[in-house]
Amino acid sequence: MHITVINGTEQRGCTFAMKDEFLAAMGAGHSVTEYFLPRDCPAFCTGCKACFFKGISVCPHRTHTVPIWESILAADLLVFTSPTYVFHVTAQMKALLDHFGTKWMAHSPEGPMFRKQAVIITNAIGQGMGKTAKDIKDSLDFWGVARTHVIQQALFSAKWEDVPEKRRATVTAQCGKIAKKVLSAKRVTPRLKIKALFTVMKLSQGMIDKGERKAGRVHTADYLHWQSTGWLKGKKPWKE
Repeated sequence: MHITVINGTEQRGCTFAMKDEFLAAMGAGHSVTEYFLPRDCPAFCTGCKACFFKGISVCPHRTHTVPIWESILAADLLVFTSPTYVFHVTAQMKALLDHFGTKWMAHSPEGPMFRKQAVIITNAIGQGMGKTAKDIKDSLDFWGVARTHVIQQALFSAKWEDVPEKRRATVTAQCGKIAKKVLSAKRVTPRLKIKALFTVMKLSQGMIDKGERKAGRVHTADYLHWQSTGWLKGKKPWKE
């Protein structure tokens, strides 16, 4: 299994330690590609919208964003980590996700995403982990990721070595449970929510295109993408 890990901070603290616990629970024999933010994508999305019209290959930050997206596409499992900063993900994680807005189902989603699993790992000294996980999960869902699992734990400490052994054991147990779920999935198909989103987005593409043509405009880039995949004629990006 190929695993792509995207760390929402360069700090090797509690969230990093939780990630290592999870990878250990996954066992040996996997290839892991790991990114650290902001080091591997230091730029904020400028809102130029070039990716929506011509694809991410023309993104002004393509030297950073394209390799990361290609690694995401190549992976069987995606792992996103972020500590909780003021009840949300780190700014650098949000900046990366902003760059891939064009890959949302409302625009130009990629077929392989519908056959992937993902794991979100987050912790907090106190509260806010649910919102942090949701910040990431929103993108994963709208990219079409078939199955997403969450590992979260309030550790009440900024340093892993200061976390009580009992709480560390809870993390280890969570990681083992999620790793077992990931490894036991022989054939990954999207859960009902993802299939429903896909259906709604497919219908919306037809409605938007009808409005564009009525106004005398050509097909949108999004419509042409959906058309090229065959999805508008009943083909699906997953096996039933």
